Amino acid sequence: MRRLLAIAVLLGIALCAFAQESSFQKRYSIEVGTGIPPLYMDYMTSADRLADRGLSIDKESAFYPVVSLSGVMRVSDKNEFTLTIGTSWCHHKVIQYSVFGIDPNGKPRYNLHDGKPAGWMDSSFKWSVNLNWRHLWNPENMATFYSGVGLGYAPALGSTPVPTLTPVALRVGGDHFYGFIECTIGAVATFAHGGLGWRF
Repeated sequence: MRRLLAIAVLLGIALCAFAQESSFQKRYSIEVGTGIPPLYMDYMTSADRLADRGLSIDKESAFYPVVSLSGVMRVSDKNEFTLTIGTSWCHHKVIQYSVFGIDPNGKPRYNLHDGKPAGWMDSSFKWSVNLNWRHLWNPENMATFYSGVGLGYAPALGSTPVPTLTPVALRVGGDHFYGFIECTIGAVATFAHGGLGWRF
């Protein structure tokens, strides 16, 4: 119920802004972004399955890609409504240990003091969706500042909706193509999120 109420509030803000500027012609954008993964995300790889083959995960060398895809609707001169789908995962190094014998069950025994890199592996993908409202502070400039609030959902973070806050963001570009960088926290990314957009 709280999710529906929050979505209704965001929709109401966007519709009110559109009603106040009825002469405004709506425009749409597609944005592709990346950033720092959401806080508290747990990227699971089956350690038991790896251990049976004498493998382990080297998390110290891991990195965490983030990919997002946003649809943006400009509903007035200074307001936008966005829907973002994001995914993130862990890309980590795998260590292979040497065999030094066989146990009574016929399974190999591995020497945990003799390990060598055996390539890279990805964890399971973690998905999120985010509904956001943006306010453009100076929409007529090539360098536009904006702020935003929203609500997201990421199954890996639990069943409770995750609030999204973007205190400040910068968009730079022309009438059709632009780049953007956001200081944000939410279900899609944390601290930093940026990318490229195409307005049509």
